[in-house]
Amino acid sequence: MNRKLPGLMLVISTLSGAIAAQQGVGNSDNSSFWSGLPLGLAAALIYSFLGIIVLMIGFKIFDWITPFSLNREIEEKNNTAAGLIVAGIMIALGLIVAAAIL
Repeated sequence: MNRKLPGLMLVISTLSGAIAAQQGVGNSDNSSFWSGLPLGLAAALIYSFLGIIVLMIGFKIFDWITPFSLNREIEEKNNTAAGLIVAGIMIALGLIVAAAIL
């Protein structure tokens, strides 16, 4: 089984649920949804790239203030604790960025 298939199925089901929720299940007027779709997609792409950039900048700042190189600790020394620190920082920064965007 293809490893990307479950992720693709999750994305499709999420998008279809969002479309159904925005349209209304019994709503026959689709013009308002389709007219706002390009603007919504453009905004989502812009905010996604902005969020990724802010997340990368936040990680670089955190890496700069630590007394050791996180990349070297994870890649060369296989330090699991450093990997967990990076995972926690990424989750925390992601929540902050998501809250700021919303």
